[in-house]
Amino acid sequence: MGALSNIDPTAVAVWASAVVLFALIAVLRAVFKLNFSLLTVLALGLGIALSLVFDGQVDSLNLLGNIYINLITALVAPLIFVSIISSITYVGSLKKLRSIGLRSVGWLLLTNLIAIVMTLGVAIPLHIGSGVKLVDDESTAGFLTSQTAPLDQVILNFFPKNIVGDLSGNRVVPIIITATVLAIAIVSVGRQKDVSIVKRFFEQTKDVIYKAVGYVVELTPYAVVVLGATSTAATTSKADALLALLSILVLGFVLNIIQAFVVNGLLLKFVAHVPPLTFFKAVLPAQTTAFATQSSVATLPLSIRQLGTVGVGADVANFTTPIGTTIGMPGCAGVWPMLSAVFTINALGLGYSPVSYVALAVIGLLSSIGTAGVPGTAIVTATTVFTAVGLPVQLLVPLVPVSNIVGMPSTMANVSAAVTCAAIVSRQTGEFDEVVLDSARAGRHRHRAGVVVSPAGGAVAAPVVPVAAPLGAVGVAASVVASPVAAGVGAVHKPVQPGFAVTPGLSLTLHQSTLRVQADDDADDAPVPVGACGISAHAVTAKAA
Repeated sequence: MGALSNIDPTAVAVWASAVVLFALIAVLRAVFKLNFSLLTVLALGLGIALSLVFDGQVDSLNLLGNIYINLITALVAPLIFVSIISSITYVGSLKKLRSIGLRSVGWLLLTNLIAIVMTLGVAIPLHIGSGVKLVDDESTAGFLTSQTAPLDQVILNFFPKNIVGDLSGNRVVPIIITATVLAIAIVSVGRQKDVSIVKRFFEQTKDVIYKAVGYVVELTPYAVVVLGATSTAATTSKADALLALLSILVLGFVLNIIQAFVVNGLLLKFVAHVPPLTFFKAVLPAQTTAFATQSSVATLPLSIRQLGTVGVGADVANFTTPIGTTIGMPGCAGVWPMLSAVFTINALGLGYSPVSYVALAVIGLLSSIGTAGVPGTAIVTATTVFTAVGLPVQLLVPLVPVSNIVGMPSTMANVSAAVTCAAIVSRQTGEFDEVVLDSARAGRHRHRAGVVVSPAGGAVAAPVVPVAAPLGAVGVAASVVASPVAAGVGAVHKPVQPGFAVTPGLSLTLHQSTLRVQADDDADDAPVPVGACGISAHAVTAKAA
């Protein structure tokens, strides 16, 4: 009886309820074929309901949530490293790399500037914070200040010091720089020597990592149930303390949602020329996971993977999206620091001139460079801004609980901006796959189907993954599988390109030196490594006759 007396009945009931919800998700997925995006959103709703039913006593589920975050975070560093090397060596053009890099940084910073201007434009006329009494807490303020770093240290942290340490610490910018330099070296040496073995090593390593990512990402709906429950519990536990700060809490939610969907929607429509609803439906699992985890880094593998389902090019997705976890970040480095600053300025009754607000905006933009995509970033960035403009850091202390809650939509806004910028850069650099986008727009999601292509006179075998691949000396390299099946077995061939034939219901089209393979049958839209994520699980080289 002694051992049984230590068992918490509430914890047992919570775990039993969670298992029931997991079973429900599995049934919806396997039997009713509910698509991945809707399943993830439903999982978030179930998690919130679970927390409310048990009055926030769901701490025992933290173990499951932390396991998922640790698993997916463990894949971030190797994912970035090998993906960037593989993408650059595949592109083989330093000019194109410069174009992708400069455009990526430019658009990421622009999205943050938009968030800053929008926040100031709304918060200043509303006099947010006027009449509020803020508590002066010197002790906690000292801790907040200790989390910031001087400008020279921030710049120094951009550069690699120890690649093993950078990988283990998920330091995104140093990893990107190291991978880029190594990839450029491979491309340069490849002009004099055969480096195909090195290229294949990184390409195949990327395939393996994306397969591992796929396994973890498939757990996302189950993890979101847990993360949604624990996040809701943490929020409701602070409800009493937040009543006095309700205005900044509500405004923080509203501005981040506008930034995530309205601002990015306009950029998608008029700059990337991508239907916003189609795009947001595709990346909704990443947005939902960002909302629940409050970590852009932990969401990164899912963000990259989902981009492939709307046609964003692999090299752009693998380069722009990781940069978006540390540069720009309009939610945590734009909306929240500006909102906190205006709130504090009005609470103190300070007279800020237009020039002072312009200086505040510039400092806020600069502080977004090097921001870490982990939980708690928003309050650290706000501390940096407060220190730079001379506002008392200790007055941020009462806003910490609000920051923890607003961190959910802030992270969603960060991830939304990163994937939107990837779409824009992909469009501007000619890396967008219209065939994949058209399938997503039509709701067919045919990326799990495909075709095995054989030389003319050969038959076509089982479905694989439909992709686009450049035609070169080796034909359809790394995109379709050659099949030696005898000619004419149960197939009526329709030649569309010398040397290739397909069965009815399948199509091959040549567009700008790219062979596109597409099956007409529908398939479920669970995310698969397409486009941005490669197609390693099904890909073998096929040589043209």
